Amino acid sequence: MNKYFPHIRTLHLYIGLFLSPLIIIFSISVLVLNHTEFLKQVSPVRVLPDTQTHLDSIPNDTSDLVTAKLIIAKLGIKGEIEHIQRNADQISFPVSLPGLRSIVKVDQHTNEVLITRQNEGSLRVTGYLHKMPGPHNVKIRGNSELIKNWTIWADAFVYLLIFLSASGIFLWYFLKAERSMGIYAIILGVISFACLLFLLFK
Repeated sequence: MNKYFPHIRTLHLYIGLFLSPLIIIFSISVLVLNHTEFLKQVSPVRVLPDTQTHLDSIPNDTSDLVTAKLIIAKLGIKGEIEHIQRNADQISFPVSLPGLRSIVKVDQHTNEVLITRQNEGSLRVTGYLHKMPGPHNVKIRGNSELIKNWTIWADAFVYLLIFLSASGIFLWYFLKAERSMGIYAIILGVISFACLLFLLFK
């Protein structure tokens, strides 16, 4: 295994440097999600002027998602459709582009459209990307190219992080001078994890 040591050490170093900005962004996103009230004070959501327009027509014989995608295509709005509410009178849905949230409401009798927008700021972008992709709205999730691509990047990030952790343990094993301290660090990590589980599930 010693012959693999230099190659794994090189990969560990450069993959770690590559991932470090993403880890920092991920860490910031956790703070954003955990401290929403503080975020409101330092970075309040800015409401943009409403927009009213008219569509020539909207399809009524397709699925809700297809209808919503056709509507935003006609309106020139890009982003991920989060959920859809539809009845005999109206179809409405939020469309999220990191940092910008639009709510589209279409009167199905007159084809009049009301669009409300909120500029959520760059910090909330990290929280949005942290949650997306997620387990919610599985049937329509990934309906934008942005989230489809982000899904691939999120998976790749996790796989590389697993490699980084595994290669770190491999390199530590061959560094005899650090072996005793490494054992203490691993034991401390296991104890911390066990305490966290106890606090969560007690």
